[in-house]
Amino acid sequence: MSAPTPPPTLSEGQKGIPVPSLLPEIPDDCLDSISEPRGAVVSDVRSISGMINEYASAKIMLARGPQYIYENIKDYTVITVPVTNKLGVSQEIVVACGAVHVLWEDLAEIRSIAVHPKFHRRGLGSKIVSALIEESRALGIRRLFTFTLAVEFFQSFGFIEYPRNDIPPIVWVECSKCSKYYNCDETGMILQI
Repeated sequence: MSAPTPPPTLSEGQKGIPVPSLLPEIPDDCLDSISEPRGAVVSDVRSISGMINEYASAKIMLARGPQYIYENIKDYTVITVPVTNKLGVSQEIVVACGAVHVLWEDLAEIRSIAVHPKFHRRGLGSKIVSALIEESRALGIRRLFTFTLAVEFFQSFGFIEYPRNDIPPIVWVECSKCSKYYNCDETGMILQI
């Protein structure tokens, strides 16, 4: 008689099969080689998508497919580390990302803020958001909004909670595309810049 099969863990699928992580592997010797924020390029899409969708699978943020990221690549800002692969080729791997998506002449949304778990508590999320706020100012945007589960984080930048009923109609167009539309657990926040 064999022992009963234990229930799957968080890293296993429903049939007990391990689910591979979507996060890029980062060797420990790269942890101190962090770049400054920069605009994303097409070679960053795989890392951006993996990071965003790893968090989306945990219901922490909305999923973004590669096509969406390619189409909106100019919205994204990234922080990278240099990694040398098994063939000895060095490449930049995204360890933090975020996007600012312009909706109207005076309104943009900050979205898809993600930091690789190996880089948590190093201020990378703050660097990304600060860079996105500065980019928005340079574009002439006067109001930034976000929907978030991290209210205190965004409050540290001056965002304030915003009643859903007062959200501009153009935002509702974006909301209608969201899988959480009918059961949203995120808080709307806005920043006047």
